[in-house]
Amino acid sequence: MVGALDDIRVLDLSEPLGHYAGYLLANLGADVVKLEPPHGDDSRLWAPFLPDLDQPESSLQFMLLNVGKRGVTLDIYSETGRKVFLQLLAEFDVLLQSWTPQQMETLGLDQATLRELFPDLINASVTGWGLDGPYASFAYSDMVSLAMAGVMNLSGFEEGPPTQLPDQQGFHCASINLAAGVVAAILVREASGIAQDVEVSMHESLLMAEETAMQSADIRGIDRERTGAAPGLQVIKLPGMGLYSAQDGWVYAMAAGIAGSGFNGLLALMDLLNDSIADDLREEPYASVMAEFSNSAAAFRLMGDPEKMKEVSGVFAQVDELVTDFFRKYPKEKLYVEGQKLRLLIGTINGPQELSESEQLNDRDWFRTINDSGRGRELRYPGPPWQLKATPAVLRHPAPLLGQHNEEIFSAIGLGKSDIMQMSENGVI
Repeated sequence: MVGALDDIRVLDLSEPLGHYAGYLLANLGADVVKLEPPHGDDSRLWAPFLPDLDQPESSLQFMLLNVGKRGVTLDIYSETGRKVFLQLLAEFDVLLQSWTPQQMETLGLDQATLRELFPDLINASVTGWGLDGPYASFAYSDMVSLAMAGVMNLSGFEEGPPTQLPDQQGFHCASINLAAGVVAAILVREASGIAQDVEVSMHESLLMAEETAMQSADIRGIDRERTGAAPGLQVIKLPGMGLYSAQDGWVYAMAAGIAGSGFNGLLALMDLLNDSIADDLREEPYASVMAEFSNSAAAFRLMGDPEKMKEVSGVFAQVDELVTDFFRKYPKEKLYVEGQKLRLLIGTINGPQELSESEQLNDRDWFRTINDSGRGRELRYPGPPWQLKATPAVLRHPAPLLGQHNEEIFSAIGLGKSDIMQMSENGVI
């Protein structure tokens, strides 16, 4: 079965910042070739590593984000390498790269030059800050961008410091936007015959993760602050809303507000499980306070009545102690499944092993298994982030070994075996 982008060829020179973009395009059926320097991409040295396999082939990070791609090595900064690179680029529809303005100048390949040399090329750039502005030449990292985009400022508990998000979230956000921009540019080129540049800044990509924080500052003059396990706009801790310890882990509950069955749904769950805490919560002063104020809109109204808020806050704290005691008694999966029957919003906090064994994911055949003969084992990969019924996602290749497809790809542009051997001996590939 063909992929949605079966007729598209992508040359991926991006740094780890853009690897997920190439992965997404490969899943859509594009022929993605990962071009690395002769010593290999930096991420080949990133832990964790596949057991019983030496570097540079054992990095799980590299394997995860480059599965589906073919791979070549080439020193594009050498005279011979630059010449071969231009010869190679003529065969591709899309270039993914992470060049800074200084690297473009060194290569002699700025946007205008590439457009003159390759009028039909979609030149897609992903960098930390973008290609202009006072930060354009600055170094970047995922953590720095999470900090400077304000995401860390909203992450963590109110009484604690800003908190880093795990696993290169800034890189992934930028890559998703890069892949989307490339697909849009492909559509425009097919419709009009006009190719264009695509530019993505990780800093700008992460600003949406703040949701309404900037608007709150601009319009309401209020800076959003960290709220820990509570929703970002919550002005007071509502019982049944937030993170709770279960018998065997954690759950996140939204048994308040206006979604789902709310606090009454939580009482119904207690009844379903024959838990006497429900009886306690139906007594005063809990019953009347929860009946009037157990939703976000009512909590906002309390802001105009400080005395009432003080009174209600004390009752809320007592109710939340009882709710905490309830959740602690039961396995998280039981709370989730039984809560679903009552339209109660409870989610289990799952770890990697639980996700791997997920009944939902496995029933949908979400995971992908690939025989990686080069690494001598069969590997199971996460599935695609979308399902296209007529052109389903494909993973045609394991993540490439370093220089695995050099001869295959360089031969296809007319280089002979002696040329390839000489480049290897000279350290060009």
